[in-house]
Amino acid sequence: MLRKSEITDSTTREPNETRWKSLAHLLVDRAARHPDRPALTFLPDDSLDGAEEPQTLTYAELHRRVCAVANRLLRDTGATAGDRAMLLFPPGLEFMVGFMACEMARLIPVPTSYPKPGRAMPRLDTSVADCRPSVLISDQETIAGIDPHRVSPETAALPKIATDASVEEDLTTIDISEDALPLGEIESTDLALLQYTSGSTSDPKGVMVSHANLLSNLESIRHAFGIEWSDDDGDNFERGLFWLPPFHDMGLIGGILEPLYVGGHAILMSPRSFLARPMRWLRAISDYKATISGAPNFAYQLCVDRVDLAQAESLDLSGWELAFCGAEPINADTLQQFTDRFSDAGFRGETFCPCYGLAEATLMAASCRSGQAPSLLDVDKDELAHGRGRVIRQTVLGKTLPDDASIAKPDPATSRQLVSSGSPAHSMTVLVVDSETKRERPDGEIGEIWLAGPSVTSGYWKRETVNAEVFGATLADGDPAEKFLRTGDLGFIHDGEVYVTGRSKDVVILRGRNLFPQDIEATVKGLLQANVLQCAAVATTGRTGDALTVAAEVSRHVDSEELPDIVRHIRRAIIDDHEVDARQVLITRPGGIPLTTSGKVQRQQCRAMIEAGELSARYQWSRNRFIDDSESVALPELPTRVTREEIPEATEQITAWLLAWLSGHSGEQIHEDGERPVRNASLTPETPFAETGMDSLTAVELSSELEDWLGIELTPVLAFNYPTSARLAAYLAETLAGGPEQDSAANEFGASEGDIQSDIEASDLSPEELEALLSEIENES
Repeated sequence: MLRKSEITDSTTREPNETRWKSLAHLLVDRAARHPDRPALTFLPDDSLDGAEEPQTLTYAELHRRVCAVANRLLRDTGATAGDRAMLLFPPGLEFMVGFMACEMARLIPVPTSYPKPGRAMPRLDTSVADCRPSVLISDQETIAGIDPHRVSPETAALPKIATDASVEEDLTTIDISEDALPLGEIESTDLALLQYTSGSTSDPKGVMVSHANLLSNLESIRHAFGIEWSDDDGDNFERGLFWLPPFHDMGLIGGILEPLYVGGHAILMSPRSFLARPMRWLRAISDYKATISGAPNFAYQLCVDRVDLAQAESLDLSGWELAFCGAEPINADTLQQFTDRFSDAGFRGETFCPCYGLAEATLMAASCRSGQAPSLLDVDKDELAHGRGRVIRQTVLGKTLPDDASIAKPDPATSRQLVSSGSPAHSMTVLVVDSETKRERPDGEIGEIWLAGPSVTSGYWKRETVNAEVFGATLADGDPAEKFLRTGDLGFIHDGEVYVTGRSKDVVILRGRNLFPQDIEATVKGLLQANVLQCAAVATTGRTGDALTVAAEVSRHVDSEELPDIVRHIRRAIIDDHEVDARQVLITRPGGIPLTTSGKVQRQQCRAMIEAGELSARYQWSRNRFIDDSESVALPELPTRVTREEIPEATEQITAWLLAWLSGHSGEQIHEDGERPVRNASLTPETPFAETGMDSLTAVELSSELEDWLGIELTPVLAFNYPTSARLAAYLAETLAGGPEQDSAANEFGASEGDIQSDIEASDLSPEELEALLSEIENES
């Protein structure tokens, strides 16, 4: 058992957990202490390129805006203490105005992901059905764009409040004094947040986070990261810079609330700004002299892949004191490559701070310590498979420990390298337990990770039965009154630090998003044209982290010539329903997928067979996008302006380039009777992008390369509006010739798609696309 109180840290002040009763009291105090200090800054896309001014709210301005909206909520909606309020905002400052207004009015904010134009909003609708809110809070443009035919009747009927409506009038006519708000009635046990986890859309779970949970976890983060209080006047205060979305706990709690908690400055940018140009994130850290930032593993890998040495040398990252990393499996090679790429810019390996957590524990449960390079363990793969973490070699990032200096680097075929998630957060108890006997396992032996402490929440909204099982676990030989949270994660303890080895359940965590395999399997088995008898969706390990692999059994009567079409149907259905593409699809004969005696899919055994190459497949499709030797495709040399007469030739050249680019970023097919892969034989100008495996990251990569060439900003929405090479090439050629014909039809968020500028204004990544690429330290139990 590891308890935080057993771990001393002389470099950090003794935690102070009773400073405020609630987030509302925190904001009131900070506004009184530092009225003119910047609290929040948002960097619009154009501001990152110097064309637009950043948007900033001081603590006093934030407080006044929040109080005005809180009074309007109480005055105009009839909402009362404890009612839920949905938050639906695009990237910007208005989200936090709405969020803190709920805290001031004793309403429970329920963040939800921002919709993509023209799409239904299933996550919003299911959350509304589950928590029964009294009001929806957003901005004027979003509210005006909600089509009642694309949301549920319950969502459409909700009263709606726009935080940016009549702002100046409210500030002068509404009483914003503390006496006008129910601050004195707020208790630390009141719910401060209902955080829906990114699990199955059909079965949403809202984690009930109290003010006490939040403030305890914010203090744990401060303690682990070594952050000092920014209480003194002057410019010496913490600056955090984040692109993580605020509707996820890592973005909201780690990226926004933590800087406000210590009296610092939270500088925000949109996820799309980072995804389109990872250099923007690093440039902003350099320019704003941010001291803390963080993201999932894939974001650091994207910087390595997309920022060259010349660009890296133009940065100053010497002031970046802490770079946290979580929300998905952490790859030691990625951390080392990032350190090597940006060392000349002043980045240090000890800046990395891997951490582990989940929404059910508010956010952080364990973390490495500030200023200490993370520990790495090379462990025996065979022993790991048998539940033991036998250490072959221990290192820290960038160097080998003296005791192991003579040990050669282990063979990756027989070993696996694990990154430490650090020691337990302040006041947190971490156990590794045998899930069957309910007894603790000794150090070095793998079991399920159990947690207890003031950051552990009370459970899921209206899920009493599940809560008793997940949040009320007890040890067989322990105190029955001591309850633990069962995380569903597997790991072991070594030298007082936690190493996460996998999931005890089958959730596929892909770039911070939780994908439930049964949802994907139901999609595949529901395909009439695929004739699938059985299916298994599992996470397999790749260079940049976990990836989705799907194995499907089809009847032995299906001809081999039909298998490529079946794979295309499977992949397209998964992309359409879940907005993610598989890394591999394997077609097996009946009986090829391992089942239990009761007929249930044995996903962990299936995963092991796939990774060992032991699953016999009639046909296999695999993506090659992340293969190290994939070749870049040179852009065609076209003039920056094209005459109307040159449009056909430009269209032809762009189409040829798109086909070459897609060919290098799609996949390869392997028949059981042929060793040589056949690459993209059927790719034509009319092939839908969805059939090439284009997901949100591929779309962003494509648009980024194209906008570098064209000199104008493009967005991933273009790939949805012009979903084939022929259509996209024609649009781009028209744009170079002065722009296509105007389209007066506006999408439901008020933006015309007729020209490229309005396309930019209309486009944010869909909620599913954001979730697939963004961080969230939450592992569904």
